[in-house]
Amino acid sequence: MAALGALIERARSYDDIANEVRSFISRIVGPSLELMGTSIELLKLEGLIETVNDNDESLLQLSPSGLLELKEYLRSNLKSGGSELNKLVIALKLRFIDILDDDERRDQLLAIRDMYHNEKRRLEDLKNQTTWLTGFLLESIELELSVVNKRIEWCDQKIRIQI
Repeated sequence: MAALGALIERARSYDDIANEVRSFISRIVGPSLELMGTSIELLKLEGLIETVNDNDESLLQLSPSGLLELKEYLRSNLKSGGSELNKLVIALKLRFIDILDDDERRDQLLAIRDMYHNEKRRLEDLKNQTTWLTGFLLESIELELSVVNKRIEWCDQKIRIQI
């Protein structure tokens, strides 16, 4: 999704796309070989990106089927939980959400908000397990709850703007 999204604005070189994808993923979830995703060559083979020649330099651009696939990724369901992969998927959805129409953007914001509500319920349940709350665990849970509450508020604000 990151490679396809990197081409949404303009044609770019292979190295430029690879560097942006690597840099973005590393900044969102830290360095991770398993999250670097599908190779750009495979995306070319699948017809999702195509080569264009701009003078002497070969550049890559998003193909029409690549744009459809990117939109499909952006509309895909989220898994519950705060995994590193989910964090990356949400970041990519938010980064490229502007290519979706208003209703699709609203649907994605609602789905993200619902995921945060599920995370809030999980944390509140954990907070109610008083026999486990020794050491700094309670403080850590409360910190996570404050963050998830802010994320829910942020989603609500963006959803109101979309209506």
